[in-house]
This record gives sequence, structure tokens and C-alpha cells, in this order.
Amino acid sequence: MAKGTDVATREPYGKMKKPTADAVKAAYAAILDGAELPHDRDPQVVSRAIMLRIVEAESFEDAFRTQNLDAWRDHLNRPAFVESFHLNPSSIDGGTGPGVYAVVDLSWGDTGEKATVTCGGANVLTQLVKMLERGWFDRPVQLIAKPTREGFDALWLEDASNPLDA
Repeated sequence: MAKGTDVATREPYGKMKKPTADAVKAAYAAILDGAELPHDRDPQVVSRAIMLRIVEAESFEDAFRTQNLDAWRDHLNRPAFVESFHLNPSSIDGGTGPGVYAVVDLSWGDTGEKATVTCGGANVLTQLVKMLERGWFDRPVQLIAKPTREGFDALWLEDASNPLDA
């Protein structure tokens, strides 16, 4: 089995606490109905996370580069374990999708390496909340893209249990 894929030692809620029913309801409302997100993110926690990324930098370039997160869609079909996520309001004006996107902390199933990625696909956002609601963070997933008739890609999380065991 690949490094970082031992399902038996994973926590069902990853690094997150079991959510309250109200928190789950608010997350679904933000994704499905465009409701405003609760303002419970502490700016000091966000700032500290950015500073820790700088502290952990191995090179001058890494320490002095603007901190941009990878898009999860750049890692299609790569098995991962979701460790945690949070929703942020989207800054894209006039978009057709949800008014939020997710910042997702995960570990890659093939290497165990930790990463933070973003994703704004409505299906994926809904699946992330469902994972949190049900405590399924101990299950590996992979992001896939399915083409639509309109020429877009619909993003989905797919069970990645079998590819990790292959």
C-alpha cells in the first residue's frame, strides 16, 4: 500500500471537529442558495498559517513568493485524504457557480505529502460538506472531471479506495 494510505489509522473527521447541525446547514445554504457564510474564521489563525508556510520554506524563492494555492483540478485522478477544509466567499464577480470556494488541506495517497489546494466546483463543495457531516475523512478520494454537453468540465470527488490498493 502506498505511503499515507493506511485507512485504519485515519480519523473520521480528519483535523476537524464533528460539526454541529447548524454548521452543516449553514455550509449547505452557502453552497446551494448563496447564503452568506458565518464570520467565524479568526484572521489571526489565517495569518499564522501563512507565516508558518514562510517559516517552512526551504528556499529564498519559496520564502519570498506570494503565497498562491494550487487548484485541485491541477491534480485530477490523484488519490488523496482530506484532512480539513474551510469555505471562503468567492471574489469572482458574475460567476455561475456557488458564491464560495473551499481551501482544502489534504495528504496525497501516493506519497503522503501534505498540500493545500482550492476548489470551487459545486459538486465537490457539496461532497466535502457531506464528508464532514458523516465523518468520512478516513476514506480516500480523487478529483475527476466529466465533460458536459456545454463544453465544460463538471468536477466530482470519487472514491479512491481501489486505486490505492492496486
